[in-house]
Amino acid sequence: MEKRIKKPPVKPEQRYEWLKRYESGVSPPKIAVTDDFDVRTVRRQIEKAKQEREIKEARTTVLRSALERHYADLCEFAEKIDSVIVGEGSISQELKHDRMWAALRQHVPRYPLWNYLVTWDNIQQELTTLEGDVKERLERELDNDARLNEIPDTNRSTIIYGFIAILVFQIEQWSRGRPGINIKDNFKIKPAKEKGFSNIEYGAFFMDNLGDHYIQTVNDVLTDWESRVKKWEEYAAMEKLFTKVSKTKSKLQDELAVITLRRIVPGRCKYCPI
Repeated sequence: MEKRIKKPPVKPEQRYEWLKRYESGVSPPKIAVTDDFDVRTVRRQIEKAKQEREIKEARTTVLRSALERHYADLCEFAEKIDSVIVGEGSISQELKHDRMWAALRQHVPRYPLWNYLVTWDNIQQELTTLEGDVKERLERELDNDARLNEIPDTNRSTIIYGFIAILVFQIEQWSRGRPGINIKDNFKIKPAKEKGFSNIEYGAFFMDNLGDHYIQTVNDVLTDWESRVKKWEEYAAMEKLFTKVSKTKSKLQDELAVITLRRIVPGRCKYCPI
């Protein structure tokens, strides 16, 4: 009796080649005869190749979906940063400690974006400090303005507080090249319940309920101070800072647009699905 020779295990390449021939119309028996294999082996290997292909395709689909979601998360986070920049606000520590911040930085570590964000932070800190200096100077000098001494003590501190809020707002608006509010159109006097008194409003700012004979003093002093602050060195410094804000904002938005509009972020991070 002739000794049966045991064939070596079927390699993956061969079973995939059998599957390809089978799907092109070649029957398992014909494949078995041509390649000198038992037809049962051929059928079993073709089925195995099908299963392996299905698993590979399913895994590819899952990974593609996960990668698409990952890219979407990165783009959404870039949009979140952009919304802060559009509003010209400070980048919060909460945003910087978000895991997506680290992920985005790992993907694009050499993008100019990161240097621009450092510049943005520095400008925001300078603006905060400068605004504090302006408030302190206004409080000090308004408190020494003798023209306000005729206003009763019960109203004087409130009026000064209103002046400070208004003048800080005006300085910021003018420094940005915006018109701000003006005395002619926005200084409003509205009758109060008490006879001889009126509510004073300047734009969105409520100043106080004050005796009518003090209103002209408030108007004159406010007009004078609006002229004064434009000559301050702090005002010139704020103009320069807001020019920097505008330039840096434009650069940041350009860099963030590269991420959000491409939709595919180069590089890798530790959260990448593959």
